[in-house]
Amino acid sequence: KICTDINQELNQRQKYIVLIRLVEFIYSSDEPVTEQEWEFVSTVASIFNIPENDYKDCISITSKYSVIPDSSTFLLISGNTTSHIMQHTSFVRNADLNGNILILFIKSIRTIFFKYAGDSQLTLNGQTFSNDFVQVFTQGSVLRGNKIEPVYYSDVIHRFLKETHQEKTVFAVNDITYRFSNGSIGMHPVSFTAGSGELIGIMGGSGAGKSTLLNLLNGNFIPTTGKVLINGNDLHHDKKQTEGIIGYIPQDDLLMEDLTVFQNVYYNTKLSFGDLEESAITQKVFTLLESLGLSEIKDLKVGNALNKTISGGQRKRLNIALELVREPAVMFVDEPTSGLSSRDSENVMDLQKQLAINGKLIFVVIHQPSSDIFKLFDKLLLLDTGGFPIYYGNPSDSLIYFKKMTNMVNADSSECELCGNINPEQLFTIIEARVIDEFGNAVNARKITPAGWNELYLKSLNHANRQQVSENKNVERVTRKPSWLKQFKVFITRDILSKISNTQYLLINLLEAPILAFTLAFLVRYYQSGKEYIYRENQNIPAFIFISVLVALFMGLTVSAEEIFRDRKIRTRESFLNLSLSSYLFSKILVMFILSAIQTMLFVIIGNTVLDIKGMYTDYWLMLFTTSCFANLLGLNISSAFNSAVTIYILIPILIIPQILLSGIIVKFEKLNPVISTHVNVPICGEIMTSRWAFEGLAVHQFKENKYESIFFDDDQRMSKAVFQKDFLIPELIKRTDYSILAMTQPEKKEMLPGNLHLLRKEIGKQNSDNPAHPFNKISQLTVPAFNASLGNELKQYLNGLKSFYIGEYNNANEHKESIVSKYEQTTAGGQSLLQMKDDYQNESLVELLKNTTERKQIEETNARLIQRFQPIYMEGEKTSFIRAPFFASRKNVFGNYYDTYLVDIIVIWMMSLILYIALYFGWLKKLLNLGDRFSIKSRAKKS
Repeated sequence: KICTDINQELNQRQKYIVLIRLVEFIYSSDEPVTEQEWEFVSTVASIFNIPENDYKDCISITSKYSVIPDSSTFLLISGNTTSHIMQHTSFVRNADLNGNILILFIKSIRTIFFKYAGDSQLTLNGQTFSNDFVQVFTQGSVLRGNKIEPVYYSDVIHRFLKETHQEKTVFAVNDITYRFSNGSIGMHPVSFTAGSGELIGIMGGSGAGKSTLLNLLNGNFIPTTGKVLINGNDLHHDKKQTEGIIGYIPQDDLLMEDLTVFQNVYYNTKLSFGDLEESAITQKVFTLLESLGLSEIKDLKVGNALNKTISGGQRKRLNIALELVREPAVMFVDEPTSGLSSRDSENVMDLQKQLAINGKLIFVVIHQPSSDIFKLFDKLLLLDTGGFPIYYGNPSDSLIYFKKMTNMVNADSSECELCGNINPEQLFTIIEARVIDEFGNAVNARKITPAGWNELYLKSLNHANRQQVSENKNVERVTRKPSWLKQFKVFITRDILSKISNTQYLLINLLEAPILAFTLAFLVRYYQSGKEYIYRENQNIPAFIFISVLVALFMGLTVSAEEIFRDRKIRTRESFLNLSLSSYLFSKILVMFILSAIQTMLFVIIGNTVLDIKGMYTDYWLMLFTTSCFANLLGLNISSAFNSAVTIYILIPILIIPQILLSGIIVKFEKLNPVISTHVNVPICGEIMTSRWAFEGLAVHQFKENKYESIFFDDDQRMSKAVFQKDFLIPELIKRTDYSILAMTQPEKKEMLPGNLHLLRKEIGKQNSDNPAHPFNKISQLTVPAFNASLGNELKQYLNGLKSFYIGEYNNANEHKESIVSKYEQTTAGGQSLLQMKDDYQNESLVELLKNTTERKQIEETNARLIQRFQPIYMEGEKTSFIRAPFFASRKNVFGNYYDTYLVDIIVIWMMSLILYIALYFGWLKKLLNLGDRFSIKSRAKKS
């Protein structure tokens, strides 16, 4: 009954200790042990569920007789080479040790016991112990004695676990250094080796280069000199051989905040194991969460710093789970205890130690560890300010090393004599000790500089203690990278789930478009007071189209501007998986496009309905969706290039304002600064603005393809061309011909002759090209030497004939238009239908804009050419000009064929989007910014 009661209160490790103490008690008497005593001990072991083999081992190590058991669970350390005669018990010789140290490893509870029989004065963690009792050899413990080699816990545990990881990973660092882009030294030469099953601590003060070293070791930074080898493979150059064997857990959380704990691990597992079935992946995730104590919170959303749903310790364990799930051979952990309570810190570090014991090689950057955590490390790498390595070895020996280097009293002691703890802060107290002046005050100068400590360290190095690299360069990998398509599915599923679970994000993005559409449409729904609303009379339709384009740009930018920036830390972790960048980008782009499609659809449905814009829903949506997709890719580019969310959102108005000014709406292209403007086609600065293409395409399409104007457009275009020729261009050419004839007889006007003749040659040549049936064959004679009054009169006669031709063209087109009108007027209902169609489909303000009726000059001379400003909607791009055309031209020339402006403009925007994707994939913007930063640094360095 007593044993049963005790059994409910103790953990399994404590039960073993109770058993050993009981055996020690019955052995304490000089009298032989009775059968009743053995029966009592056996009953205790049985009720404590201690296996028979472990029970016998506990009896063996507790026995007062000098019998060395023959079992693989024992290790004998002795100074006598002849004392080890057993077949299975491991043996280690320790010179000058008087007696034997018998060590027992209980595998089921991962606990080591030892007993010393001899006359040497030994200490356990700086404290003396009785030779009559079995001691617990805890993690980080060390046995020391005069003249003998210390016995470290890490060496002992590796002896017992050496068969656990047959394929040993040897991590060799050979004289690596690092210089920053500004030329300053970030890391001085570092060399060391480490192997599977070791937990390596990296410590140092602020500015010591801990993070720099970690990034050099995990492959994020390329060393300036030296190499990092994993089983002989160069980490930075043999990418295929080292792919998938490194895991990285940075200090910051790398979690998908809007996914649950389970989903975070699940999708990371799918990205790591492309060959596993769905059920196997799920089972793997459940098993891992159970082992890390996260199964109870698996359905909780991870949350963020402002909206916490799981604790800091749970977040750290989840970060570890994301790496542990793919079982990398080497793991790098940056400040795993930062921001955690002491208990959570110990739990997280215990987990790291357990992973190391299971065969992983783990590097941990840590700051101000407790004594218990400090003792967990198998090796300690200590850095000093400026990236100087100053110690590499057992943590428990580090304090002794620095005490001896500074000739301190009690240099052979590292632990507290009373409690056995080590104070790691003492290390930095010794390292950063200041010089004392004659008044006893510390000055800024250090007693030993970082370079001085580094020099002492280099002298103390034992290069013989290097691990041998296995002849087999391969490192066992358990992961199998999924195919491009599987990666794409995981990325897009994960992204969609993340967005759906963020209610605020979802509501804002879905309500933004309809609210903006209704507000905008309501405000611009103009009609005269007391009358009903008529679409034709609404003077704000051009403004609505323009603002709609800007809204599409704005929504596309805001929805994507932080996408890649938000994932940057997660992408850093996933970079060690060497996943496909294109699959990630395509998943982001597709999600953005889907969201933009929904937003623009809602905008068009509400906006066009309120303003009674009929028959254009699909056309408006396609153009605004195309515009928004361009903005998505632009936003993804800035999201990938800049390092601050504030910077990204400051950039949005900077990107939008040029789209407003250079759209051709606020300021006409021909009225821009002459340095950038052109008078024939849209200037280059306007051609690269998406707003210009989107607004032009929509405006032209709304004018040309509405149900009313589409009936008459071809005839109106012929009439417009004829009116411009007969009323503006040809009269101007006749006037220039008269000036030229007059200049022949008036010497004071002769300087006008070359310019006039040059203009006439160009314009008549264009007429011959446009009207080959009515050519003027003496263009070559329109020069100063050859021109005369007779030729001038002949030219005027040609121009008058051409004018008559265009008058006929106008009349023919007008007659055809009248015949169409008459068909609608044959019945009263038909006549009403035509007028109603005009009210419903044609907008007067849009007609004024595209016909340019408010412009005083309908023809303008520039660069020896006469430029048409009259009714640009009826113009077409020149045959010699690829895509480029006057603003609002109805058709554009593409590879010798004419296509509708709406279609061409959409294709142009998609081509611009394709360029943005290429820039995103290759990181052109980020590279450009980095180049600018380097140039700035060099400039400052030269000035200083």
